[in-house]
Amino acid sequence: MSSDHHIKQDSLDTNNETQKEVEKGDMKDNRSDALISVRNLSKVYKLGDIEVPALNDVNFDIPQGQIVFVVGPSGSGKTTLLNLVGGIDSRTEGLVYIDGQDITQYSGRKLTLFRKENLSYVFQFYSLIPTLTAVENVELTMELMHVNKKTMRQKAGKYLELVELADRMHNFPSQLSGGESQRVAIARALAKEPKILLIDEPTGQLDQETGDSIVKLVRKIAKENGITVILITHDRELIKYADRVIQLRSGKIISDKMQSQ
Repeated sequence: MSSDHHIKQDSLDTNNETQKEVEKGDMKDNRSDALISVRNLSKVYKLGDIEVPALNDVNFDIPQGQIVFVVGPSGSGKTTLLNLVGGIDSRTEGLVYIDGQDITQYSGRKLTLFRKENLSYVFQFYSLIPTLTAVENVELTMELMHVNKKTMRQKAGKYLELVELADRMHNFPSQLSGGESQRVAIARALAKEPKILLIDEPTGQLDQETGDSIVKLVRKIAKENGITVILITHDRELIKYADRVIQLRSGKIISDKMQSQ
């Protein structure tokens, strides 16, 4: 074999190795630029001897401040995905990086602390304490974080004002409409001043007009405060408020598109 052939082969090998390193570097850099990175995420639920796949090899990156809607039919894995990103449920396979840390490796205690310091949730059914007023419901989150009473009342008032409920802060949940109750739930979530806001079907119990105004408000507040949002919805009329829409079907991503605003 000629020396020229050896030189060409060595050059090809070097180029191939360089390309591999570039690809590895690009993957690492992409992940480091993202606040949330999901890698090969799968979840299988076991019902006796039966295995029910809920998510199958899901991958994506979300930069800080992006508003992502996850859509898909019932049973497509939307809520499972939200719960895995939020550390509420455990994955079968895969990794979830939040701010560069793989939370799938955290102990239960560390995961609880992580959620407390970084995440807030808004659920479909509001989950307000019926014996507490709107302002007291918002304060409750801060009380668990050991914020002093004076600061709690100031912040609770601030966030109720943000969701346009300053005049309803002393009302009990039974005295609020569905839309107002959901606004209190949003204010309560925001009072933690989270990096990430996870929202599961926030308009499921609301009429179209009220639901639209709620999601529009979430977008406005998130953009003003640099909060990253993952919002689960079945209502495609609402995706106009998203920066990006991920569509799931049978536990797999079938579409991942940016939205023009």
